[in-house]
Amino acid sequence: MEKSSRYYAVQQADGQAVIYIFGDIVPIALMGGDVSASSMIRQIEDIDASEIHVHIDSYGGSVSEAWAIYNALLQHPAKIITYGDGFVASAALYPFLAGDERIASSLSAYFLHPVWLGAEGYAEDLRAAAEEADIMTDIGINAFVDRAGMSAETVRALMEEEAWLTPAQALEYGLATSIVQDAAIPVAQAAKKAIMQKVLALPKAEPRAEPPVPNNPILKLFERSI
Repeated sequence: MEKSSRYYAVQQADGQAVIYIFGDIVPIALMGGDVSASSMIRQIEDIDASEIHVHIDSYGGSVSEAWAIYNALLQHPAKIITYGDGFVASAALYPFLAGDERIASSLSAYFLHPVWLGAEGYAEDLRAAAEEADIMTDIGINAFVDRAGMSAETVRALMEEEAWLTPAQALEYGLATSIVQDAAIPVAQAAKKAIMQKVLALPKAEPRAEPPVPNNPILKLFERSI
């Protein structure tokens, strides 16, 4: 099995295939844990099975790569069953949404946010990049509407809030179709639960207050002079 198999692998036996996405989703796999659409899609196309089980524990990554994996899974004739095994964050939500059944572990978390882009250049370049990010966010929202039955307004609000969802919330919104108890051993399960609780209990960011004006008599004299 290839070097990155502990993070990403496709296994096939007895009419079923199992895919593990346990790394970052990237255009070019450079690190041992990276998952690229090009390598995964070729293997998905070669799967001869009636069911494909996709296990996901990923912080996400490239949205275009995630969309390609999502589309490859949707186009396969097999029944797709996806599992949220840990963090299903950012772009990793799209492979998860490809499931005909979407099963959330009781110790899993789901993170939504708008498309993030880096940009540099003149003001018009930055404005164009902002418009591009808005367009890609709108495209991504369609997957939540089509697969989970969520309203576009709800998805957009969660993205703008940069929301972490519990398994129960994922089920309520339709992102997940069922919840199963985590099968980890007790010690690992307790540690995982503690991490999830910390993530889901993060306080909302408060707007930063304006810095106080220093009590400087020279500044006050300057202010009076203008």
